[in-house]
Amino acid sequence: MVKESATMNVLPDALAAYLAADWQILGMRYSEGGEGLDTTSQVLMVKGPDAIRVRPGSVAAYRANGYSARQILYGAAAVLIDAQGGNLIFLDTPAFSAAEIGTVDAVTLVVTFSTEVAAADFAAGVTIEVDEDAQEITSATRQADHTVVRYVIPAVTNGSDVTWAYDDDTGGIVSENDGVPLDDVAAQEVTNNVPAE
Repeated sequence: MVKESATMNVLPDALAAYLAADWQILGMRYSEGGEGLDTTSQVLMVKGPDAIRVRPGSVAAYRANGYSARQILYGAAAVLIDAQGGNLIFLDTPAFSAAEIGTVDAVTLVVTFSTEVAAADFAAGVTIEVDEDAQEITSATRQADHTVVRYVIPAVTNGSDVTWAYDDDTGGIVSENDGVPLDDVAAQEVTNNVPAE
């Protein structure tokens, strides 16, 4: 946001208040990891003579087909933000989507992210617990589908409580597309599909 010679970053919840106080939108950074939650905004996508308004969660798919974002009608108030000057930036923010163990085998925990990820070491910053006991990660390997990482840990039994957590201070998982880092992930439940013996 900008007002006279002052500039300020604001969160979406504060946008209306700043606009009412005569601040102007200078630019907007929109996270693809969270934009799927935005069901009110519309983004004008253009490709040659074709134009279509889509929900923010569909922008990545349209960009992959050669469309570019021109403007966004943001939120329920439909605040118009022009994207012509490059001030509308869509980030490819990775997010934890799901995790399970037992489908491959009892030692392979499979984590799926919201977008393709990269890292020098996928185990750095990761904590896997079984029944509240931290486990040694013997390997962490990204798969051919770059949204999936497999972690090898000691064997898990049917019925055990398994969690996966991530600390962005010690980890280095980022979006493969634009380098935006994965934020902290509090302990997430891992679906335990290990068969009963």
